[in-house]
Amino acid sequence: MDREIELKFLIPPEAAGEALALLKGEGAVRQLDATYYDTPGHALRRAGFGLRVRDGEGGRKQTLKSASAGGVFSRGEWETPISGPAPDRDALALTPAAGMLNGEPLHPVFTTRIERTVRLVRIGETEIEAALDRGELHAGSLRAAVCELELELKAGQPAALFDLGRQLSQRVPLRLSLSSKAERGYGLALGDRAAPPRRQSAGLTPHASVGEALQALGRVDLAHLCAALEALRDHPDPEDLHQARVAARRLRALLKIFKPLAQDEAAQRLDGALDWLAAEFDTARDLDVFAGEVWEKAASGAAFGGRDAFERALKAARANAYLKMEAAVASPRARDVLLETAAWLEAGAWTTDPALRKVREGRAVAFAGKALERRLRQLATRAQDFDDLDAHGRHRLRLKGKILRYAAEDLSPLFPEHPKRARRFVEAARAVQDALGALNDRAVRRDLIRQVTPDEALAHAAERVTVDDDEPELLSAARAALSDLVSAKRFWS
Repeated sequence: MDREIELKFLIPPEAAGEALALLKGEGAVRQLDATYYDTPGHALRRAGFGLRVRDGEGGRKQTLKSASAGGVFSRGEWETPISGPAPDRDALALTPAAGMLNGEPLHPVFTTRIERTVRLVRIGETEIEAALDRGELHAGSLRAAVCELELELKAGQPAALFDLGRQLSQRVPLRLSLSSKAERGYGLALGDRAAPPRRQSAGLTPHASVGEALQALGRVDLAHLCAALEALRDHPDPEDLHQARVAARRLRALLKIFKPLAQDEAAQRLDGALDWLAAEFDTARDLDVFAGEVWEKAASGAAFGGRDAFERALKAARANAYLKMEAAVASPRARDVLLETAAWLEAGAWTTDPALRKVREGRAVAFAGKALERRLRQLATRAQDFDDLDAHGRHRLRLKGKILRYAAEDLSPLFPEHPKRARRFVEAARAVQDALGALNDRAVRRDLIRQVTPDEALAHAAERVTVDDDEPELLSAARAALSDLVSAKRFWS
């Protein structure tokens, strides 16, 4: 098996020529037509693999690729020359696919027709192969255009790969993508393009080091963010927006959970950039929740003067918030966030700093236990003064609880001996987040209504039907949830 280390970017077709002009080096043009195969139940796809038979320079080859082989930017690959048009079962028997097929037949799922322009770029001791792919995916009568640039490190340090990506991004609007052609082809064939992006499992095991755990979790969070932003560009809707905001916040939380490795300047800049991106989603998300959950329920039987005017203002406010969000998603700053996240995860100072070697190479199990215990103690200390907290203080406590919940969800696979404890702890942490979130929503609802309309009389009328006198009940629920979490059994000890 060979392992690729590469970056892939989506690129507007009209910018492809400029990208090629910036890549100085030896070049070639190849026509690469391929057919992707799978079982009737798509066993290979479900296991995270893609199987193609490609005709091109050098003859016909069969390639099995994994979605990941230890990282977002590294994929396992098993390639074999074959003679026939269909997959060679004997060759597949020597790959991980052997245990997935169970004698089932293989059928074509989709095809790709790609013109690949290759440049071999040399920068000092670094050698990078740049490949610009232009063409189409075909699934029956359906078509999807392809225009993407791949940068593969052939020799040199990974940091050089990101440096070239940065240089190109300053001139051409490149968007980091972690979706393979196989994933896009399956989506086209199966009609999955509109499915909301979801965060995948990081596959942590108790044998992982601290550095390996950080990279594994960061990679799935980055993949989630890339997919969510791409979905927002294609068809902005409330669920895609929610997924993008969650992904950005989880990446910020990861920097806090692994703070001993995330104290360099690049990590601090990344934290600020992710904070900016998540904040660009806030107003649109808050208005989505208000309109879809609060207003729709509260106003269903309410009648007051100006109701129609308020609903028009609410609709206009949401539209404006979405325009602001979409502008942020399309901005160079948002594209930079993705590339810099990838660069820090794969080639940040923490990956080579001798002073961090002991932490980096230490056991993730020990690190996770201490991190979880510390964050739970911090939350328990703040919870003791819950009755003295104002709305802002309760909101800060909620953020502490959210990071603890993310940490528990992310790190629980390191402790497989206590699955029930882990599940109950995560549920208790989620209950705290929900209870404190309900209090926070109530506190900010008046401000949100005034964002919708400056008309005081109209705002007061809307408040009367949307702001319930339920604060005592919400406070009681939050106290109970905090008590349950603080007393929950640790799954890490």
